[in-house]
Amino acid sequence: MSRVLRTIIADDEPLARQALRRFLASHVDVQVVSDAEDVPSLRALLHDVRADVLFLDITMPGGTGLEVLPELPSDLALVFTTAHAEHAAHAFAVDAVDYLVKPFGAERVRAALDRVRRRRASAIGAAGGETLLVRLGARLHAVPLASVWRFEGADDYVRIVTATREWLHSDTLDGLTRRLDPAQFVRVHRRHLIAWRHVQRFEQLGDRQLAAVFPDGSRVVCSRDGASRVRAASRAGGR
Repeated sequence: MSRVLRTIIADDEPLARQALRRFLASHVDVQVVSDAEDVPSLRALLHDVRADVLFLDITMPGGTGLEVLPELPSDLALVFTTAHAEHAAHAFAVDAVDYLVKPFGAERVRAALDRVRRRRASAIGAAGGETLLVRLGARLHAVPLASVWRFEGADDYVRIVTATREWLHSDTLDGLTRRLDPAQFVRVHRRHLIAWRHVQRFEQLGDRQLAAVFPDGSRVVCSRDGASRVRAASRAGGR
């Protein structure tokens, strides 16, 4: 993947953070955006900084790395870095990408990054295919795209709406719009991407606006540009 992997290092040992920074610096597609030396500062980073990869130590001041797992964004790749091999089974249970036991070297970090790249490629491919991977608690959950009514954007997150439930997904609406099939999903507003198949009808609002109506009666008002896209796609596709 050509996209830069924005990375956070969470470890209470300064020398360990420095060594990991040095290993990561040799990879042109990796950018370390910040680091944390304890659990409270890591929580603050996860709230304020968007990242793709988290290298996470387990034993840190203010708690443990395991305590933050339910708070991780859905598409954040998790790599444990710890001196405690006994937690490996738990790492597997929470779908961590890799588990590095200290002391480890550059080659072991390279192998972990290769796994991250493969996971990311698979997730992006899935988003353009049949499912979207969303973190639910500490696990990844595959949401069938056929079940999605619409996506609602909010900064670096999107709300995924289906007939039965909603999820928060760590992505941008712009990113989803680029990856999803325009024959299946249409951007009708800067905050709304809707699924053609689940729209019961479009209602006229004034001269140029439309509202998409869903099976439960909920509505999404299209912007003027969005309404133009709907009309153009309808003419082209015979909808």
